[in-house]
Amino acid sequence: MKILVISSCSQRQKHSTLSNKLGPQDFNSPDHLDRRTKELWKYKASAANMYKGDEHLYVMKGLGKVRDCYRRGVIDLSIISTGYGLINECTVIVPYDVPLHKSRVLLEESDRLHKSVEDLIADYDLVFYLLGQRYYNALELHKRPFQVPDTVTQIFLIVKLTTGYKYLIPHRLRNCYAVELSSDEIGDTFSAKGQVFKKLCETACREGLQVFKEVRRNPQMIRDIALGNR
Repeated sequence: MKILVISSCSQRQKHSTLSNKLGPQDFNSPDHLDRRTKELWKYKASAANMYKGDEHLYVMKGLGKVRDCYRRGVIDLSIISTGYGLINECTVIVPYDVPLHKSRVLLEESDRLHKSVEDLIADYDLVFYLLGQRYYNALELHKRPFQVPDTVTQIFLIVKLTTGYKYLIPHRLRNCYAVELSSDEIGDTFSAKGQVFKKLCETACREGLQVFKEVRRNPQMIRDIALGNR
């Protein structure tokens, strides 16, 4: 079974004190981006290693555990970057600072982002989304769900704050499921999705990779795992 996680970038990165990180304007022109990237190349890192936000670190810890137990390719990771767009965890990038409200990827290029994700997930059996509301707004899945085979099971992890954002997700479509947890149940709202995914990976290490097959059949099982009932 081919499994994919799609998570978001984090503002906290390596070289956080760097004063000349890439900014929103640096992504407007490929030539300009290439020049600025060369200026910062000594600070490069893979996307997996660049981000230092709590949620990303939990995701990487979970992946590390399950890959150590089984094999490197058991779960793939892609990241939606506010600067670079959809990238693989192995993509080499340089430090940047592009706030959500200034991201061309999420605002002006949402059609391209939608198509990139749609093309990517078509080859997978199980896809976990660990994204926030701004990212789902950009993908517009409530208006135009991904056109992928029914064999692709999509699970959206959501942390409900007040009103929640479940309405942004096509959870009533075949093989699309929203697993919603409240901030009261999880505690740390800002890293909750990463923590839940890490617990899922730890459960797979204890009980075997069939856990992912069980979750594919019954996505709400993730709630039991997240709340320590399994």
